[in-house]
Amino acid sequence: MDRSLYIAMSGAKQTMLAQTSNTNNLANTQTTGFKSDFEQFRSMPVFGPGHPPRVYAMTERPGTDLSTGPIQTTGRV
Repeated sequence: MDRSLYIAMSGAKQTMLAQTSNTNNLANTQTTGFKSDFEQFRSMPVFGPGHPPRVYAMTERPGTDLSTGPIQTTGRV
């Protein structure tokens, strides 16, 4: 039996995971020293019995933005 519902829901689940990362990045844009994460979607083939052209969605974190932000002077010694 082909589990097409599971394959369809994998895309929705991965979209929710990516959305949490994007929300975290937006919420912390003004936080000093925050490094944002990048999200990327990828299609992975499903191996096993059933229809051969099946794929499911997968998110990856290909990297983190490690660029330095502006220096903020505090006036303290």
